[in-house]
Amino acid sequence: MKRMPITFALAAAAMVALSGCQTNQPIEPDSSASASPDPVESSASSDPVQTDEPSSREFVQAWADETFGAFEAFTVSGNGAGDVLLPDDAKSGFYTISWGPNHWDNERSGAQIIGEDDTRQPLGWADFPGDTASVAYGVDPLSDPAGSIRVGPGAGDWSITVSPISELPALPETGGFNAYLYAGADQPVVFSTTNSGRVSVQQFNGVDSTDSILYQDAAGTFFAGPSVVNVQLESVSPWTRSAN
Repeated sequence: MKRMPITFALAAAAMVALSGCQTNQPIEPDSSASASPDPVESSASSDPVQTDEPSSREFVQAWADETFGAFEAFTVSGNGAGDVLLPDDAKSGFYTISWGPNHWDNERSGAQIIGEDDTRQPLGWADFPGDTASVAYGVDPLSDPAGSIRVGPGAGDWSITVSPISELPALPETGGFNAYLYAGADQPVVFSTTNSGRVSVQQFNGVDSTDSILYQDAAGTFFAGPSVVNVQLESVSPWTRSAN
């Protein structure tokens, strides 16, 4: 397997022990110009040039469905500890978790992807002092298949929606603790935060992965898409992406 160059240092994922989990089952054209010699009529009947070429958005979505698979999104809600089981067609995707008020008051309030071998996966951790977060999982070919999403006992009320990778939004110039699709070219980038909080960025193309960890105003290189990008924060500060 050919590995893409790694331009960032490997991210270290902080793990929080989760206990006392209970299982929650998922719900599982042809037109022609006027032949009239009248130049006014000829001009009025001209059609704009049509093209069947897909947009970059359509292209990267088609790539995502082919690479990671497609399935019908589903939502599971709960309170405190719980496991959201991932069906066979949703071993790769992204989940969006919404927490109730004050979930951060208890340090064991996060969510974590658990592999089929019952081990916690570094890719797939969501816990920060905000209301929502989304994380792509099952996109690193070196990881074991995902089995479930485990929620900590201190999470309070929560709701998790699991969706296919193709439904991720495009990578913006500023954002939060979320996953995105990237269809751009190779480019040097800088991810900045409004305080000294850490920003972790990981890019995956379904074959190889580039692991990165970026501190405030740190620079790196994005490789050409299509790809999946996980951006995670250690603070509520938004991040801003700019050319280096």
